[in-house]
Amino acid sequence: MTKILFIELLGGLGDVLIALPAIQALTASHPQAHMTVLTFAPGDSLLHHHPQVHRVLRAPAGQARQAVTEALRSPYDLVVTDTTYDGIADLVRQSGAQQTVTNLWRSPPPDQGVSDRMLQILLDEGLITEVAASEHRHPRLHPTAEECDRVQTQLLSLGHPQIALYPDAGMAIKQWSPDRFVALGRSLHQRYGASLIVPAGADPEQAQAIVDQLEGATLWPRGSLRDLAALFAQLDCVVAVDTGPARIAAAVGTPTVTLFGPAWQGRYGQPAPHINLQGYAPCPERNIANFTEQACWYSGTCPFAWDTCVNLIAPEQVARAIDEILGQGSAGARSAEFVLAEGGNDLVNASDRTGYLNLSVPKNFENSRACHQLGKVGEVEFQVCDTDANPPLRPTR
Repeated sequence: MTKILFIELLGGLGDVLIALPAIQALTASHPQAHMTVLTFAPGDSLLHHHPQVHRVLRAPAGQARQAVTEALRSPYDLVVTDTTYDGIADLVRQSGAQQTVTNLWRSPPPDQGVSDRMLQILLDEGLITEVAASEHRHPRLHPTAEECDRVQTQLLSLGHPQIALYPDAGMAIKQWSPDRFVALGRSLHQRYGASLIVPAGADPEQAQAIVDQLEGATLWPRGSLRDLAALFAQLDCVVAVDTGPARIAAAVGTPTVTLFGPAWQGRYGQPAPHINLQGYAPCPERNIANFTEQACWYSGTCPFAWDTCVNLIAPEQVARAIDEILGQGSAGARSAEFVLAEGGNDLVNASDRTGYLNLSVPKNFENSRACHQLGKVGEVEFQVCDTDANPPLRPTR
């Protein structure tokens, strides 16, 4: 059995999810491998129940080098790290592993996504296959059925579309102001009668203030990151700035609109079908290769007249992106009933919206791991997949 250690200690929640395609592709390329990931809390919890991550080691905050030293006491055949500070790259090279990769960020082209860059380097090193790189380009998280059931129970009374507005930014320079979230929420309620969910993150007072100004809005209590992933997995769309939670939403398969400011969406944006919007694209201060070297990053202030370039993204621009996601202007909603390929005459009730079908399946179908052909709506064939997939019903054309 090939033993692989992947070291991800860059420190941001989003960094874990940016590295996840590389982790997935490595495991897929070595079917008998045992994959261990060393990372920080709280991102470590997101990797639990991931079918391609067999062990997660948590590095104590502020002790990255010590954590790597301890992890390398066990022998590995392959060690890959996206982290080089504190001499971590040297520790990996000296580990005795048969193969090592110590820099997954080297020589990035301006408009190649970071995840894609990691996959390309592993391809060039002969460590993953073309098929694995293609099939695992999207990071995937796996909320459990129990985690999703708890969320579904709380969402039952809310109509569709259900859209999350996630206002937390982590730092002021990446903030999209609350008044813009309010303007967007009002537009979405008017357009769609949308049920708006505003998760209470690090600033619950801000989230509550947004909810108080919106009809049809719900304040979602703060929980764990896995709770947040389970919530996002049930929704029709998520809007967030360039943060870890935006990547969580995309990684559970929910269409996501991500708002970028200091970071360049061409490098850090999420792959289609997700939509990335950039604030002040021609900024002369922008360092595409490394946004942490920009003046605004550590000062927390923009050198121009506005407080943050994210606020140059208009609510109407975001609403148009959501129109695209929700299929505005399509033939309209249809409904249909299908008989499951398994389970006798149990019926699936489906309602076509946003380009996919929403459905509920019998409890005894949840443990199925296969995809089963159900039938057609118009010219589009549909199949129902196991509950780990997101969305659970998808067109096969």
